[in-house]
Parts: sequence; C-alpha cells; structure tokens
Amino acid sequence: MAMNMDRQWFYHRLLVILVVCLVFFTSASGRCQEDYLLGPEDELEIRVWDHEDLTRKLRVGLDGRIAFPFVGEIAAAGKTVLQLQKELERRLGQGYVIDPHVSIAVTAFKSQRYFVVGNVSKPGTYPLTRPLNLVEALSQAGGLTTDVTGKTGSAALVYIVRPRPGEHVDKPRYPQGGPHGQTLTVSLPLALAGDLKHNIPILNGDTIYVPMLFFYVTGEVKTAGRYTYEKDMTVLQAVTTAGGFSDKAAPKRTYVIRPNPEGGRQQFKLRLDDPIQPGDTIVVPESWF
Repeated sequence: MAMNMDRQWFYHRLLVILVVCLVFFTSASGRCQEDYLLGPEDELEIRVWDHEDLTRKLRVGLDGRIAFPFVGEIAAAGKTVLQLQKELERRLGQGYVIDPHVSIAVTAFKSQRYFVVGNVSKPGTYPLTRPLNLVEALSQAGGLTTDVTGKTGSAALVYIVRPRPGEHVDKPRYPQGGPHGQTLTVSLPLALAGDLKHNIPILNGDTIYVPMLFFYVTGEVKTAGRYTYEKDMTVLQAVTTAGGFSDKAAPKRTYVIRPNPEGGRQQFKLRLDDPIQPGDTIVVPESWF
C-alpha cells in the first residue's frame, strides 16, 4: 500500500512538473511572438474569439498593410504583434463586435532576417524572431566548421555587414562586396567569453561573415603562400606546411604579424614551438651570413 502511495505521489509530482514546463514554454513562445516587429511579407493568422467567420490568413503587403473585415486597410509594418492585436480590437470594437478579443499568430517570419556565411556548419538565411546576439546567431547556424576557441585562445575575427537604416536586404553581403551602411569587426573568442563589446546584438538585414581560417607563411621558406589553419598548430608546423626553411633562412629570427581585433596589426617574436592563430603571417627572414 505504501509503495502504491509513493508511486502515485511520484507520478503526481511528475505531472505537475510537465504542466509547469508546458505553460512556461508556451508563454515564452507567446511573448516572443507578441514582441515581434512586423514587416512586409510576414504571414499571419488572425482570429477573433467567438467569431470564426472572421478568421483570416493574411500576408503583410509590400506596402506594409493588411486588409481585415469591418476595419479595411490597416498599417501592420512597424508594429509589434501585440500592437496590431490591440489596434484591431480597438477598431472592431467601434460598433462592429462587442468586446472583441483578437489573437494573432505569425505563421511565417519573412520580413526580419539575418544571414550567416563562411566558416559555419549551416550557412544560410535565418528569421530574426526575437532579440539575438552574435553567439546565439552563430549557434543557430550550427556553430563553426573549424574550432577556434581551444587552448590557443585564437583571435579569430568575425565581420558583421550592416545595412543602412531603412534599407531592404534580400541576400548576404560581404565586407569586400561594395559600399554598405557599416562593417563591424569583432573578436569571436571575446564574444564567446561574454564581452558585450564583441557579442553584439544582431539587427534585421545583418550579414555575419565568419572567414575561413587561414594562415600565411612568407620569406625564406620553400613554398610561401596561404594555408588552412588547424587547431593548436605551432610556428614550426606552419613552416613545415610551407615546405620547411630554405637554405638561406634564419629560423631563430622568425616573427609573426597578427591582426588586432581593435584594428591594425601587431608584430612580435615567437618561439618555434609557440602556437599560431588564424590570420597570422609567419615571416622567416634571410640569414645575415
């Protein structure tokens, strides 16, 4: 008997927990929709309680407007879902429906979006349905194809190409792809560490460009050029990838030129067993003798 009571108590508690979780996730999803800023081409389902004949599936027009029974045309673009809902309730209540209660669901998010390209697992176009920062946006794209956050503490750079205010963007843009409103350069490791200066909010129309990871070797090596970066690679391994030192090389005077996340470049000496970072240029000078 005691065992049965314990089992009933356990299942009761489990049911309560599941119900609480369901309510939490449902309400959280609802709040995200309510705060969503509507725009052209978003698709909506609008319902008026106790008036099934007023249920409509609509698309926000390119002019930012929708048409609804009794109300006529109404501006939707630039309003949140909650604001449009309140506006419809106000207008329907002006002699058409007694105490109207309107619910609006966004069935397709098409106006607010961002793009992720480059060194990510799932490059593409993503709907911007809630406030999002850089790290969250990269997570949506499956994370990086190549890990840059290991023991080396690499200073991999990410570029965010941001359109001009009010400009419509329907495809990704690249930093070198012509004039844009703004190109922001941030350090991915600092963003992952929670630095708000680098883990910045993503806005509608942004393109997040994560460069493929390369390093460069120049000077007295057998095959100078650009090579694919591998995690925890050392200076010596980088030089070996470039064919090794030439007969005229001065290995002990090898130095590195490294991009600075704040802009510009730094030059400093590294030992041959020191790790390199993506974007580094390893320079092997000629021997004086």
